[in-house]
Formats: sequence, structure tokens, C-alpha cells
Amino acid sequence: MKTCPNCHQQVAPDSIFCEHCGFDLRTAAATTPTKAHRSRRRNKAAKPGKKKSKWFSRGIWAILAVAVIVVIVLAGSFYNKQAGKEKQIATITDYITDNQSNDFAKKLVSDNPNLKIDGDTVQPLFTYARKHPNYVTNMKADLQKNGETRDHTFTLETTGHSFLVFPIYKLRVTTMHPVLTTNVANATLMANNQALVTSKNNHYTYKAGPLFPGRYTFKLSGSQSKASVTADLVASNAVSKHVDLIAQAAKKGHDVTNNNEDEATVSDATGGKVEDNTTSDDSDYDDDDNDTDSDSSYEDLSTDGQAAVDAIYYADYIDDENDYTYTESMPHDHVTEVKLYDDDGDHDGTYRYDDIHDILAEYNSSTGKFETVDTDD
Repeated sequence: MKTCPNCHQQVAPDSIFCEHCGFDLRTAAATTPTKAHRSRRRNKAAKPGKKKSKWFSRGIWAILAVAVIVVIVLAGSFYNKQAGKEKQIATITDYITDNQSNDFAKKLVSDNPNLKIDGDTVQPLFTYARKHPNYVTNMKADLQKNGETRDHTFTLETTGHSFLVFPIYKLRVTTMHPVLTTNVANATLMANNQALVTSKNNHYTYKAGPLFPGRYTFKLSGSQSKASVTADLVASNAVSKHVDLIAQAAKKGHDVTNNNEDEATVSDATGGKVEDNTTSDDSDYDDDDNDTDSDSSYEDLSTDGQAAVDAIYYADYIDDENDYTYTESMPHDHVTEVKLYDDDGDHDGTYRYDDIHDILAEYNSSTGKFETVDTDD
């Protein structure tokens, strides 16, 4: 049995016309789609919708991806301003200026595992920085520019990451190992009031360390013989600096105290002298380049000499400290004089630097006087 599409009454299978309404069943058979045809039509009708849905989904994912990238870029920019490399370096060096020794110690690692770094350990550097205030300024600039101080004492080092992405920085410190010599037996060798060792004989040599960089006063204790030396152990050329704790015998047989500031004049037990390379004062100053001192590279200069060259560099009088050789002297306490020589050995200028007042002066040959240089940025 089949159904008439017009009146929906059942008709005989072989009927050509509907017995009820007379509808031509042949016409209905020709226009009625088969199930397969209807299925194909439904599939075709569905395809445009799926294509639209697919493009919509891709658009959503693209928007999300862009949003994630924007968030990452903004987060990175915020981090760099608030806790990035430059900010971390500024924070570390500010700890020195602000005398926050405990916080500074937490930002350090040592090249020698035997050195325990804490707030007390770093005090010699803080003492040195108070006498050489430009050292911290130079330290900050060098770390940001090169990742290392020009005296090779401190190096920036990555010790971890925040959020698995942003680096955490600390300073690796180069430890000091001064060589102490004394002519007094059974005396305690002291470094900033900390006992190091007891001398075993009257020609005793001891390699101290590891010590944190900075300013130290070495002296003898526990003996009638007295000797004291103040030394700045900061630059790489001071790592194994020789310090002579030599007690001078007086005429009546008693030992006397010898206080010398870093490389000042000292006398040994035989009466011989170790002289520094001081020059005459300004009144008889001679700039004829007849210095007896041999030329030194920047690395070979003393700590005070390097500080003077640093001041010249930051005043924009030279482009690179390594382009010159130097001779240095100390015409007055805390005043270092350096002469600059170019690659041809020609004299290129004479300067004096007062490390207490952070004053730089240049020698003017036409007036015969030193004239203050403006070091303001």
C-alpha cells in the first residue's frame, strides 16, 4: 500500500490515479526526492554552517593568542622596570650607600667556598666605600654596562629565575689573599681586630684569606713590638698584596710603632726603607715628563690610581682607560696624581684626584697650576 501525497489516503500499489481524489500518482513519484537524495541535500545544507563554525573557532583562538602575547609583553616590561637587571643592580649597590650590610650580603656569592659572607664580613668594603664614594657609582655603571666592575672584583651572575623566566642576579666576589710578613716572633697578626695567626719566628710570612674586598688595618698584637699597616684590598692587582708588619728597633732597644697608610714609607728591622713614589708639592711642580716611575697599565695601578683614572674617564677626558699608560704618585694625603701617555709614549695630560672630596683637577701648563674639572653629569 502507498499513500496519496494529495489527500493522504491509502491507495493500491499499482494505482495510477488516487481512487479518493483522482490525483495523478505518476507526477508525485517523479517529484518526490529519494531518501538518499534528501540526505545529500541535508549534508549540503549543513556544510556552510560547519565552515562558518570552523572559521569562528580559529578566530577565537587567534584572539586568545594575541591576548596572551600582549600580557607576556606587558608583564616583561613591568618586570624589567620593577625588578629587571638594571633595577636589581641599583638595589644591590644602594645597599652599600645606605649601609645595609645584611641585605647586601644576601646578594653575594664567593669565588671561595671558605668565605662565609654575612653583614660583618662585608664591613671592610663599606669602610672603603665611605672613603671612596665614587667607587659605588662606578661599580653600578660598570655592572650595568659590562656585567663586571673594571677592577674585576665583582661580577654579575644569574643564580635563578622568577616564574621560570626572569633572571635573578647576584654578585660573585673575588676574595683577597694578602701576604703578611713580620720580623716579630710569637705575635698575633690581626686584620681589623680579628686574629689571623701567631707568628712562629722573626722572619715569618703568612698568606691570609679568604678575605672580603675592602679596607683593612693589619697589626701585631700580644707582643711588646708594634706595627700597623692600613691597606685597601679591592682591585684584582691587590689579591695577593704584600703587607709588611715590620717593627723598627729604637736606639734604646725598644720597638716603636710604624703606622703606614697603604703604600706609605715603612722601615724594616735593618733600617732600610721602602719608599712610595711621592712627588713634590705644587710650588715646585715640574711637568717636564722626566718621571722616574715606569709606565703602568690601568690594571697595574694601585687602587687610588685606578680611582683617579676612573674620575678622569667619567669626566669624559678619555674614552677608554686601556688606551693609555700611566705614572702615579701621591703629592698629598688622599690626593693621587696620574700622568697619561698615549700609544707613542707622548705625555697626554696630568691630573690630581682628591678621593675624600671627590675633586678632580687638571694641570694647566700655561698657568702652572691645577684647575678643577667639573665632574657633574
